[in-house]
Amino acid sequence: MWFNFLILFLDLSSFDPTILRALSIKTLYADKIRERSKLWELRTYSVNVPPGGWIALYESRPTQAIQTIIQIGRIFKLHPDDVWQQYEDQLGIEFEDFFCYFRKRKFAYGMEIQDVRSFDPVSLATLRRESDFVIPQMCMPLKSIHKRILAEWMKP
Repeated sequence: MWFNFLILFLDLSSFDPTILRALSIKTLYADKIRERSKLWELRTYSVNVPPGGWIALYESRPTQAIQTIIQIGRIFKLHPDDVWQQYEDQLGIEFEDFFCYFRKRKFAYGMEIQDVRSFDPVSLATLRRESDFVIPQMCMPLKSIHKRILAEWMKP
């Protein structure tokens, strides 16, 4: 029932709730995603979310909440120099921060942000009070209880 609501809210006929995952992100970058000035989410590892998959963004301090989910479009695995050359104006990150993040890395992994959905924040305290939520250290699948909590908070 909760998954059906989530499917209807997102208007995704082919949505597979088993691929809703969570990533930690700095609020600065989550804000840029919501503003649509950051069009690619970057990582130093592959998050194994296929195009069309959805990711809940857990915002670290000071926000400590989930208030945005993104749908993934295209994916790349490129040398950091190539990423900067091709996508610099779409990354939402400064030159120094980008190359500091990818220093000594052979590859940068990027996920195109195809769709963005925001809602009232679901705080870390709420997630922990109502479930055994653990702050994601890598890309992690959300458990059923977390999906239900998010679906409840996303109601119009």
